[in-house]
Amino acid sequence: MTAFATTAVLAAPVLAATTLLTTDADAATRGRVVEVTVGTDGFTAPAAVRPGPVAFRVTAADPEGAYLGLVRLRPGVTLQRYLTDLEKAYGAGDPAAARAVQREVVMFGGAAVQPGTPVTYGTRLAPGSYHLIDFREVGRPGLAAKVRPLTVRPGAGAAAEPRAEARIVQRETPEGPRFDAPAEIRSGATVRVVNRSRQYNEAILMPVRPGTTGEQVGAFYRGMDGGPQAPSPFTGGPAGMVPLSPGRAATFAAPLRPGTYALVTWLRSSDTGRMFAAQGMHRLVTVR
Repeated sequence: MTAFATTAVLAAPVLAATTLLTTDADAATRGRVVEVTVGTDGFTAPAAVRPGPVAFRVTAADPEGAYLGLVRLRPGVTLQRYLTDLEKAYGAGDPAAARAVQREVVMFGGAAVQPGTPVTYGTRLAPGSYHLIDFREVGRPGLAAKVRPLTVRPGAGAAAEPRAEARIVQRETPEGPRFDAPAEIRSGATVRVVNRSRQYNEAILMPVRPGTTGEQVGAFYRGMDGGPQAPSPFTGGPAGMVPLSPGRAATFAAPLRPGTYALVTWLRSSDTGRMFAAQGMHRLVTVR
């Protein structure tokens, strides 16, 4: 997988390996937190949850971390068909396969996690059948066996949505998709991500060296996209929201070390095959 494999290579311990801070997402869903642990041989997760707002606290024991996402197959689509197109879209960067993925599933987001630091991901779920998938496993043997079904059973669920302290919006512009985001985010705050663009996309925070400019971040991605090579500005691995379908919203909370981060996406356009970040979908954010 071009995007996620690159992220894995760049990954290094950067998030504070401390007890997870109490967040608004935790408070709003106390007693309804789903524990998910990702290891080198896959991950463990409950088979069923109640409907309504659900918080997933994702912990990575795998040194590579995790890109754990939640998807729901559209009617008539098999899991194998989706996984085949997913591998083409993420591995070969096939725009046609990326468009097929968008037609085949609804992506509810999820958590990009580093070892030793859980990330809480929150979303609202209706009754039905879903699948949890670690996108880092795409392109590796036995992917289908590592996907976990999740059933949302009918019945009463919590009514309260997690209260977000910050908001990131993915939106269309004449120059292509862009992020609207605050200049500062408090470490451990619940961040709501809203996808108002035309394609599934992600919102990933990557720590950068002090003094890094937006132009240096852009130059690195343009180099990955076939342009002149530029040094990596990153000092550690990713945390944040894995792909969300257009029109979807979800939250994440991560106790990041204070500093400067690049808000980026590692995904490619399903129209052109080019990396969104190489076309300007990135910005600098201070975590305090």
